[in-house]
Amino acid sequence: MTRLYTPDLAGSGQFGICAHCGLDPTPEGRDGCIGTLPEHIVMNACCGHGNRRQAYLQYWTGAVIRGEDAIEKMQRLGVEPCSSTSPSASPSASC
Repeated sequence: MTRLYTPDLAGSGQFGICAHCGLDPTPEGRDGCIGTLPEHIVMNACCGHGNRRQAYLQYWTGAVIRGEDAIEKMQRLGVEPCSSTSPSASPSASC
């Protein structure tokens, strides 16, 4: 059985595919569309799984940015979170 992670089900570490983009998590439990952000900058992050308001990025200082600000920062760091695109009719292999 494949586990899909929607905004309400995602928690600490991603262990199922994203319900929005269909990508598997990384081996470390990060959202597949985000992959590994610069670890000297970012402690953890979430793509939002299709809900832009639930995307977040947490720095090692403890500061957290959420929603559009988090998506924009991820893009500046070189990744395209799946919540930055329109949802497709069904999960696809890419964001």
